[in-house]
Amino acid sequence: MPDILSEVGFNVISRPKRGTKQYGVDVAAIGTWPKTGDKALFLLSIKSGDLKRTDWDVGQQALRPSLNEILDYYIPKHIPKRYQDLPVVITMCFGGDIHEDIRPTVDSFVDKNTVAQQIEFEEWNGDHLADLIATGLLREKIFPKEVQSNFRKAVAFVDEPQVCLTHFYGVIAELASQDFKTKAARLTAVRQIYLAAWTIFVWCRDVKNLEAAYLCSELAVLWTWHLTRDQFEKRSKVATELESAVNKIIQLQRSIGEAYLEKHVFPLTEARDALASSVPSSSPLDVNLKLFDAMGRVALHGFWILLTRNRLPDDTADEVLDQFNAEIERVERTLINMVENNPVYFTPIKDDHAIEIMLACLFLAQQGRHDSIHKWVEQIAYATMMAYRRGGYYPCTLQEYSDLAEHPQPSDEYRKEVTAGSILYPTLAIWLAILRHEQALSDIADFSAKGMEHCTFQLWLPDSATEDHLYRNSARHGVGLDGFDLENGSEKVIELIEKEIEASQAFYELSASRTNLWPVIMMACRHYRLPLPPHFWTVGPSQSGEWDDTSV
Repeated sequence: MPDILSEVGFNVISRPKRGTKQYGVDVAAIGTWPKTGDKALFLLSIKSGDLKRTDWDVGQQALRPSLNEILDYYIPKHIPKRYQDLPVVITMCFGGDIHEDIRPTVDSFVDKNTVAQQIEFEEWNGDHLADLIATGLLREKIFPKEVQSNFRKAVAFVDEPQVCLTHFYGVIAELASQDFKTKAARLTAVRQIYLAAWTIFVWCRDVKNLEAAYLCSELAVLWTWHLTRDQFEKRSKVATELESAVNKIIQLQRSIGEAYLEKHVFPLTEARDALASSVPSSSPLDVNLKLFDAMGRVALHGFWILLTRNRLPDDTADEVLDQFNAEIERVERTLINMVENNPVYFTPIKDDHAIEIMLACLFLAQQGRHDSIHKWVEQIAYATMMAYRRGGYYPCTLQEYSDLAEHPQPSDEYRKEVTAGSILYPTLAIWLAILRHEQALSDIADFSAKGMEHCTFQLWLPDSATEDHLYRNSARHGVGLDGFDLENGSEKVIELIEKEIEASQAFYELSASRTNLWPVIMMACRHYRLPLPPHFWTVGPSQSGEWDDTSV
């Protein structure tokens, strides 16, 4: 905080010290008070995270006792004489927000102790701190010098999401590639990544474009998980702080995701074609890509809520549970409305849209909506098979936008090249097998034998190298699963999947799996375009958040 304040024009006169009585003041600084434009003495009492009821009045780190010390001791006796004529601004500084249940108590305290033009109060929450950081563009004390160039470019291009993401990747890669000689150095890097992601979010809000913030925050979650994954099972102080830092980055990503969905998705799913019409392009390709991407974000958002609800303690108040259940039902309703009101979801243009389809179906299965899954998967299967046979807008393995823009082309050689492999059709086939839709499964088998005999139906399984590379996408890892027997009915398909899952235990050894943060695996697969492992078909979160053996 002293460094940030100095960067944005404050004159810091007192810094945090160990072993000395500070009477509630962590930082004191002279700066311009926005209300009057005149100089004022800012007295900061700094707390971490959100301000909850338990943080207000109880414990060594409670805020109210610190504020009382400032009023009773620091202001009357410890302000240097040359600053005694300045108005005092007592600043409640915390990294998160004030919870609504404590807001009336805080407001009452502020109203009672405010003396107009003499003693005033301000709140500096996480948003305000990020604004300060962004305004100062971060000196070397906050970011290493070699990182600053990429960071400034990332900030400059927040309205060009892919360019911003490229430079943000440079920031994270530089911070994460250090030779960490101490755990404290690793903690510093994680906190720097958090600050960088926060700042991108602030600038994205300013330009009213959250796309770059969403992509960068996902990258921040995955890389910080990689940096800290071997620490969570330890019981040291630094390990606890690392876990707290990662939790804050996850919460930031969730906040950005929720803000994105509230603005761009949730209001548009109940009307026919409203979501598709909101895409600022008349190109069917753009609509297809954006809508499947939005579906993946909605489903992943739902899984985070589901995991959080399942980890609530047994004595959680009913109104809190009701709020979580309402949010989960909203995600369920949104996914169903997206499919029913936008026919584009029947014709994925990319074969790897199987990832978004898988996520949506898994979430709906958790909610028992097998009827919706059955209807949707069947329609995708028949629509895409017809498109391929007629040379229409069929799913392909192309990734580059310029290539997709020229798809499809009429030659048989081209069709075989862009459909040489598929994760979409085996994904659909296994859902049909689970739902015992024998006719549609038989039709996919017939399509594979007579129309797509050149195509390898395949899935992906983690291997021993996956843990080292999954969260950074740093090298090839995992193994392919092919040789599907679709001609002998659903029992054979399910038998094959169960056999392969039993033989492939690497999934359960992933750090995110061991710590029951399974949405991190989903996020990594979606961000890096990896098929979700078939293990997700046969395991799911229990009410405690642990893995169980309940099949979908």
